[in-house]
Amino acid sequence: MYYILKNTKISSLSWLLLLFCIFINEKVFSQTKKNTATINTTLKDSVPPLRSSIKLPTQAEIAAYDSAKKSKQTTINTVDTFNVNYSKDSLEAPINRTAIDSAIFLVTEKKFILYGKASTVYDDNTIEAEFIELDTKQEILFAKGLTDSSGAIAEQINMKMGDQSVTADSITYNTKTGKGLSHNSRTKNDELFIQSETTKLLGDRKSFYGYNNKFTTCNLDEPHFCFHTKKIKVINGELAVSNYAYPEFEGVPLPIGIPFGIYPMKKGQHSGLLPPQFTTNDDLGIGLEGLGYYKVLSPYWDVIVRTNIYSYGSWNLIVSPTYRKRYKYNGGFNLNIQNVKQNFKGDADFVKNRSFNFMWNHTADTRARPGVTFGASVNIQKSSFNTLNNFNVNRRINNQVGSSINWAKTFKQSNITIAANHSQNTLDNLVSVAFPTVTYSIQTLYPFAPKEGGTNNKWYEKIGIAYNGSLNTRYSFRDNQPIAKLLQALRDTFQWGANHNIPIQVALPTLGPIQVTPGISYEERTYGLKTERVWNGTTKKIDTTLRKGVYQARQLGFNLGIATALYGTYQFKKKGHGVEAIRHVIRPSIGIAYTPNMNARYYQMLQVDTTGFKVPVNVFENNLFTPFGNQRFGGINFGIDQNLEMKKRTRGDSTKEGLRKVMLIDGLSIGGGYNFLADSFQLSDVTISMRTTLANGKVSINGSTTLSPYAADNRNRKIQQLAFQNRKFGLGSFGRFLGANLAMSTQLSGGSKDKKNDKQKGKNKDYTSDQTLDMNMDEQQRMSEYINANPAEFVDFNTPWDLSLSVAITLSQLPRADYSLATQVTSNVNFNGNFALTPKWKVGGSGFYDFKTNTIQQITMFITREMHCWQLSINLVPVAPGGFRSFNITLNPKAGILRDLKVNRTRYFYGE
Repeated sequence: MYYILKNTKISSLSWLLLLFCIFINEKVFSQTKKNTATINTTLKDSVPPLRSSIKLPTQAEIAAYDSAKKSKQTTINTVDTFNVNYSKDSLEAPINRTAIDSAIFLVTEKKFILYGKASTVYDDNTIEAEFIELDTKQEILFAKGLTDSSGAIAEQINMKMGDQSVTADSITYNTKTGKGLSHNSRTKNDELFIQSETTKLLGDRKSFYGYNNKFTTCNLDEPHFCFHTKKIKVINGELAVSNYAYPEFEGVPLPIGIPFGIYPMKKGQHSGLLPPQFTTNDDLGIGLEGLGYYKVLSPYWDVIVRTNIYSYGSWNLIVSPTYRKRYKYNGGFNLNIQNVKQNFKGDADFVKNRSFNFMWNHTADTRARPGVTFGASVNIQKSSFNTLNNFNVNRRINNQVGSSINWAKTFKQSNITIAANHSQNTLDNLVSVAFPTVTYSIQTLYPFAPKEGGTNNKWYEKIGIAYNGSLNTRYSFRDNQPIAKLLQALRDTFQWGANHNIPIQVALPTLGPIQVTPGISYEERTYGLKTERVWNGTTKKIDTTLRKGVYQARQLGFNLGIATALYGTYQFKKKGHGVEAIRHVIRPSIGIAYTPNMNARYYQMLQVDTTGFKVPVNVFENNLFTPFGNQRFGGINFGIDQNLEMKKRTRGDSTKEGLRKVMLIDGLSIGGGYNFLADSFQLSDVTISMRTTLANGKVSINGSTTLSPYAADNRNRKIQQLAFQNRKFGLGSFGRFLGANLAMSTQLSGGSKDKKNDKQKGKNKDYTSDQTLDMNMDEQQRMSEYINANPAEFVDFNTPWDLSLSVAITLSQLPRADYSLATQVTSNVNFNGNFALTPKWKVGGSGFYDFKTNTIQQITMFITREMHCWQLSINLVPVAPGGFRSFNITLNPKAGILRDLKVNRTRYFYGE
């Protein structure tokens, strides 16, 4: 029994009335039937007293119980010594009640009345409201929200029944049957919000009927858009069914609708239809894309079947089964068959082609078999699949396809890898396959080291021997060849080769700051092809003969490496400029090496033109392993690597914590060599490379160049004359320029408007990656292609602007047909960025400019409008390789449940 009056003065008469009510209440509740006990959960003395009618166990029953206990019987007959009967009107669970203002218990009516942010918790049901009335006799709960001075609801009630959440103006609820009635309610099921004028809750606590409903994915009280229907039934986690429904935008109904609706809301893995998307294409006609079915075959297998159908006769069929076993492996297949018909039959430009694409992806969990890894990424297709692909125009510009399968096992002292690789050029139909490719390596062994180990070992006990070997095979063919010619091509183009490398090193102790490392290396290569060339004076051409067999070449080398590091710091005496010190680190290294010429017999001087000009060529060219050099080496190799940094004090901070490190040069290296045993060209080419960052790491710069110390003739071949002789100071003073590359990149962005959102994005980054990995192969490919084709739909409105820019310049020398060298320059710039015109409008684009041709190779542009729960995007491709152009306008809701509900207009254009 509970009675509270808060913030109220109680008179003496009130106390007398209270005591009288308590006395009457005790009298009423004590007059119960015999052998019946009413348990009030609010009283502490809930255990009834022992009555004479209770049957006590006999001595025989007690003895039987003890005997069964000793024999460890699982079933024991016991006697209920209480035999308590409960009242029929008692609740199944206690009710917890709270209220900020006041709580009243009407004894006679058996009602609880709660005022002021009241809440009740009964079983798994929770209600929070301004006013709650609970009739324990009728088991009826009534709740109402906060009203303003005009009587309108200012704050709705919140109710939670299991997984279902409801907000409403008022609710009447039966605590025993679970049935109820609410007004102006709002429920949320995953991404779907349902607003109902009247809602009838069913007894299963997961279903309800709604009258005069609006359902939408907009989370506002007054949604930007919705679908209006008179009647609807919702089964949480299963589906919703409605009668006639029509859309509304900003409260304005549209004169379109559907006679009835079935809306799946089941979570988890389940089979079902995949709705199509309506589209138009100038080359294919009117079509439906993405129509398919998803089938769950077992907990480990499922499959997606999709098709695209067009009015001109083209179709596309995609079958994508996937498999998975937790902590073991996961993967999937993707078979894509396309039938393309362009234009009309009988026309001169009529095209009919059928092609296919097969993909397989497999990843093994390393925890399944420690030490063993297996992975596969296979992509095999007919060359016309890309060149005539109108279903996905992004594939038309992709002319390279590759595959790889790898298996590796790690042993105690060694590891082995077996791989298969495939590369395909869809422009010339050339397919190259490398299978098998086997690599085997043995970790460094110390054969002279004592078994018990130790720290003060002798020098010969630190001699280490390792092994690295590989076996490669390769064959080529064209995918448009007949079977008979295909088998002949496999036999004619088959190549194989092997490589063995045995390095021997000694780990000597450091001599102060100097590290000395001697070593010996032996390498052997086996070739399966020998190329013989002879100048034909009659035809004025070179005759080439290929001979298959087993040929070997070897190389032996000795080296001694010496390395150290030098540090220098300059402290500034004046502190006004903020720079405290500059630190310079130099890491010089020098190597003494000897390599005998063991391959001179494999070289020949070949005449290449009518003037008698000759060049050295190796008979093992065009093999899987490059041939060894034709010169003995006995000399030194040198290199210097250095970096430069400074310590700068933060403005206004005089403490040590205010110092920060600024890298001026991350790395600057120079390397070269001198061969004492060479008859000519003793100096090797000099390589210079540098890397650094600017603007606090926002700008990255990498560059390298190669200089030859010797001059060149009119064929651009080096001659025995130093390049910097008789030259003034300039680039030529350091050597003859052979090649260089320079790459600069930066990525800038405006300050985010929501720092908390950025932190949350960082937390969700791995989760998003995991989600992508859980997709099957077809879904991953479709998502990647969709993002590339529709960048406007994936814009972050939280960032005002961002820009990424990269510039690359490459200068290289390539051999001509007459064996002379020609300098080729390749340079391009890539850019990608966007900026906000207004908080809701964004414009962006990306492009690629080639300086060699002075043309823009590709331009993509987009403009997008953020509309809370909807998004408008316009994607434009005015310039692309092959003269391809397109534009796309899409209006779609953001919610994933309505991802197939969109207004789309796409046009493609081909040719210049």
